[in-house]
Amino acid sequence: MTDRQDRRVAAVIAAFNPDEDLLVNAAAIRAQVDELVVVDDGSPAPAAAGIFTRLRDQGVEVLVQPHNSGIAAALNRGVGELRSTMSPEFILTFDQDSLPAPDYVANALASYARATASGRKVGFVCAESFSGHPVPALGRADSLAEAFDPMQSGFLIPVSTFAAIGTFETGFFIDCVDSEFTARARAAGYSVLIGAGCEVGHRLGARLPARLFGRPLRFRGTGLSFNYYSPSRMYYIVRNGTTLVRRYWRRNPAWVLRRLVEETKAQLLRFVFSPDRGKLTIAAWHGLLDSRRGQQGRISDELVSRFRAR
Repeated sequence: MTDRQDRRVAAVIAAFNPDEDLLVNAAAIRAQVDELVVVDDGSPAPAAAGIFTRLRDQGVEVLVQPHNSGIAAALNRGVGELRSTMSPEFILTFDQDSLPAPDYVANALASYARATASGRKVGFVCAESFSGHPVPALGRADSLAEAFDPMQSGFLIPVSTFAAIGTFETGFFIDCVDSEFTARARAAGYSVLIGAGCEVGHRLGARLPARLFGRPLRFRGTGLSFNYYSPSRMYYIVRNGTTLVRRYWRRNPAWVLRRLVEETKAQLLRFVFSPDRGKLTIAAWHGLLDSRRGQQGRISDELVSRFRAR
């Protein structure tokens, strides 16, 4: 186990229909912490049951959600369990498809210690890169970078942060859960730090090439591509992203504006080049409407049925 400066660290992985990569990832995380729990978020796939059984055989505690409740609820279930059973000082959160470097925890703790020693109020530490892609930064102070809008997998969160600002927003279900937690931490006066040397291998989402009249488009010699999302995911992205804007634009307008610009660039590619862009447009419209109505939680079955019927 790598040096953890005598800090008590636990970890939680949120899992839904995992494959065997979860076994490898869980072992890598478990080697760096005092305790690990995996939360099965109501996985329906028969093969998933075997994966969770093998985790239990390896001594990993697996908690089971009665139904698919979303990543925020799954993480909160694990956080609550760890706080009640072992009282850790820090809790790490991970996706099922993330593989941290062997020195991830040691490096994250070192960044936390360096920042707090210089007087910074640290809400949490995040990864520096995912599969070689650097995490965008807001700025740098005391040789430590402040993260812009980091992905949740790899958050090293002091339990004192949860005590001060609460846990993850379950109403978001999926998408923007990490962004909302980041915005809430900053609104409470916390820094969100990029951990120096905190590398994570992470499975990238499905990318599709941008095509015009059947031919791939290129920009400066490189083929254009985009992350494809299903209509249901598009609904959550737009609904929760709109809620974020409405909730935080007064408190942190620069961050909200930058996030809007980045999201708009990505969404334009999806709406123009996705094969089912008509469904994506319907999903985005309903997401916008539901945000204005204050609707949260899981997408309605009626709307999902509309996507399947078209």
